[in-house]
Amino acid sequence: MSTSVGQNSSVRTGQGPRTKFCLVRHGSTDWNLENRIQGCTDTPLNQKGREEVALLAESLQGQGWEFIITSNLQRAQESGEILGAALRIPVFSYRELHERKFGPLEGMRFDEINARYPEGTGRLSLPGMETRAEIERRALQAMRCLAELFRDRQIIIVTHGGFLRAFFRAGLGLERRAPVNAGKVEVEWDGAWRLIEGGENNEL
Repeated sequence: MSTSVGQNSSVRTGQGPRTKFCLVRHGSTDWNLENRIQGCTDTPLNQKGREEVALLAESLQGQGWEFIITSNLQRAQESGEILGAALRIPVFSYRELHERKFGPLEGMRFDEINARYPEGTGRLSLPGMETRAEIERRALQAMRCLAELFRDRQIIIVTHGGFLRAFFRAGLGLERRAPVNAGKVEVEWDGAWRLIEGGENNEL
């Protein structure tokens, strides 16, 4: 795990051995705006994306977040650096948070993919493409690793839409969309994953 050093950390969460996560999707890139699939193609944030993340940082102030962990792709790393600078907390990079590998689909627009594969890509297997089962297994293993490593802490994770959808399925048993760019979802781990929404904890 590589690090970008911040300036301070806040108090630990509560009494119990649990880990609270703020799951953040990186800010917008040009490929997001063009509806192109990115996968592990290392696209940068655009100006809109930087502004989105800056607004998110404002909304996270004063909530006790202690660390930021990003994928190793630059759009997530830059998003994490913006958040870390605003919140004055350390930023780490963890490769296993990277986006799903889409192989030959990377760079294609979604309308092109839908036209070529009208049956959908959920069960598609192409050279260089992670299967749905593979990305779900990686997402769950990565999140469990972080939950154990940072027990009883409050952590911001900056990752990708495909990774988050896989975690929602594998960890929470939910089929749901990823947050919008620079959007967030909060979850908690204390031996079971819980989705935190609207002030209610849902054990899944």
